[in-house]
Amino acid sequence: MRRGLRFVFGRIIHRQAAGGALGSLLGRDERRVGLGSRAVPPEPRTSGNASREGRPSLAWLARPGLLLAAGVVLGVASLHLWIDPSNPPGFHRDEASIAYNASTISTSLRDEHGGLLPLYIESFGDYKSPVFVYALAGLFRLTGPSSEVARGLGAVGVLAAVLLLALLAFRRTRDVRVAAAVAALGGLSPWLFELGRVAVEVTLEPLVLVVLLLVLEDAWRRNRWGVTHGVAAGALLALLAYTYAGARLLAPLLAASLLVFARRERLRSLGAAWATFAVLLMPLIAYAVRHPGALSARFHHTTFVKGDMSDWEVVRTFVGNYLTDISLWSYVTGGDPKPHIHIAGTGMLLATGVALAAAGSVLSIRVAREDRWAAFVLLATILVPIPAALTADRMNGYRLALLPIMLVVLAIPALEALVQWAARDRRALVVAGALTAVALVQFAGFLSTYHEKGGFARAELYEAGVPALLAQAFANGAAVHMDLDEPRAHAHARWYAATHDISQDRVVVLSDGGVPPDGSIVFGRAQACDFECREFARSDTYWLARARVPN
Repeated sequence: MRRGLRFVFGRIIHRQAAGGALGSLLGRDERRVGLGSRAVPPEPRTSGNASREGRPSLAWLARPGLLLAAGVVLGVASLHLWIDPSNPPGFHRDEASIAYNASTISTSLRDEHGGLLPLYIESFGDYKSPVFVYALAGLFRLTGPSSEVARGLGAVGVLAAVLLLALLAFRRTRDVRVAAAVAALGGLSPWLFELGRVAVEVTLEPLVLVVLLLVLEDAWRRNRWGVTHGVAAGALLALLAYTYAGARLLAPLLAASLLVFARRERLRSLGAAWATFAVLLMPLIAYAVRHPGALSARFHHTTFVKGDMSDWEVVRTFVGNYLTDISLWSYVTGGDPKPHIHIAGTGMLLATGVALAAAGSVLSIRVAREDRWAAFVLLATILVPIPAALTADRMNGYRLALLPIMLVVLAIPALEALVQWAARDRRALVVAGALTAVALVQFAGFLSTYHEKGGFARAELYEAGVPALLAQAFANGAAVHMDLDEPRAHAHARWYAATHDISQDRVVVLSDGGVPPDGSIVFGRAQACDFECREFARSDTYWLARARVPN
């Protein structure tokens, strides 16, 4: 197999027929005759595509490749759009806070603190990025607040990224079989599947990155480096920065990486990209100036960098963190140790996907001098883990959410090589069958473990017992009181009220040192009442009590 792959890879890189050295990577129908030249448009083809009377024929619908691709897309879509409210169970406090703020913005254009159209949304001392919140607010405007809708947005965001990866593969190779394989690789990725099960900001980050890759690929393939492509690339880089906290560092790094495309005839397009990116970052910069420390608070809370560390210690620790975070075999056999992000006992990456990404990386390196889009992909893959490496947690599934996306992109040239090998040598079919079998067996094992350990076993992690507590608290029509220092309880109570048509006037946050009326219901989390009260119900760390206040 190794000799066969080497032969095919060499043929892909050095072949001269049908479009020169880059023909196999840039597609069969649009070929680049040389670096920097324009694409050669395909010759019109009517044979088999039109009837004798000149009317379009539907015969192309019967092509096996198209049927395979359609089947894969339907299967992946069904898998990702299957929203099971019991797995993950409940609705985590972070999800509740994001969803509640989206709900208030959808109705009043204000967040829970009264801020009018806030750029960042304050939550538990952190500041949530706006893209997911405002997208969810738009949905809630149509559907009303719902946990299923909130998680559905995350699922659709991840699914859209996977399907656009397939489109990217087709545009690179003009082979529907490669596109179908890419859709399967992305769709069966345990990492991306788990990411799409929750309602958090990072679920839209992969989608923004894939659209950026599509814009750059289109400019490179067609050799059209106009202002339009530049503005689009700059806008997408800015959107990425507003999508997730870690992307505020990654987006400028990717913007600088556009230098790999630099040539005199492209400078206007690149200048437009950088100018657009800079202009659209102005609100972020203004927000940081007006709210000192707000956008850096999360970094200071999660970073390993301490004031007493020397520069050498910082660099050494960063390198060690980076190497740990890109240890791909660790993701095949395990992954993020935090059970609310990843189910223990399963891998986050498919072994098949890692093997294909490794082979594709070799192919991309060999053509990177001529194919600058491939060079950008390689550089972006190197840059993606940097923000996560600056934090104390290792192999964090959220902070590294773009890594599985880049690995699928790197697998595209390897999949094309495999398809071309299969056209000449039946041994390639054995290799393809083995890779497919390994992927299906691994994903089936993941799904089995996910259903076994992902539901009731994670009930406490996702605070699944809280809705039952709140149903009991609100049952008598009275107000529910909470201590000022219990923001997590606030988020749950407000979200429950929003989704059950309960007036927010019945959700009462006491002032500092405030005391509720005698006999009123109090909802809290970890800390005890500041006044006399008697607990009568509990779910893990959350509790209900009745206030006992002397007259």
